Amino acid sequence: MPSCELCGKTSEKLTKSKIEGAVLKACDECAKMGEKVKKPRKRTKTRSKSKNRHSRKRKEEVLRPNYGKVVKEAREDKKRSIAEVAKKLKEKESVVKKIEQGSLKPDKTLASKIEKEFNIELYTTPAVNDVSETGGDNRKATLGDVAEIKD
Repeated sequence: MPSCELCGKTSEKLTKSKIEGAVLKACDECAKMGEKVKKPRKRTKTRSKSKNRHSRKRKEEVLRPNYGKVVKEAREDKKRSIAEVAKKLKEKESVVKKIEQGSLKPDKTLASKIEKEFNIELYTTPAVNDVSETGGDNRKATLGDVAEIKD
């Protein structure tokens, strides 16, 4: 049977009360000395599943190393000036120039605009090198490999 944290009296029913700044499980008599503490409501998650999948996908993606060159070549292939591209993307000309030079990394929003405009990929999933088990040393580590032997 639980006991009151203030007076020590055993009781079947204890109430959480805030007494002089401390939250205690107290019997009915001791609970009158403080304020009754209400149970906090449980919060529910409001995010949708599709957002989580999309954000996880973007987190795994990285900006390709030659993004500036790719953007410049795509713009030149479509025979457009920097001014035309900037106006279409609703960005400043200097921003487009810096992206092409590689001195400014586009954020994911701007990168997606550029990707749609030129039908290119700026953010890609990094390739994982496939390691085969046929090559290399296939011996197991022994205790002698790991331990330091004292003389």
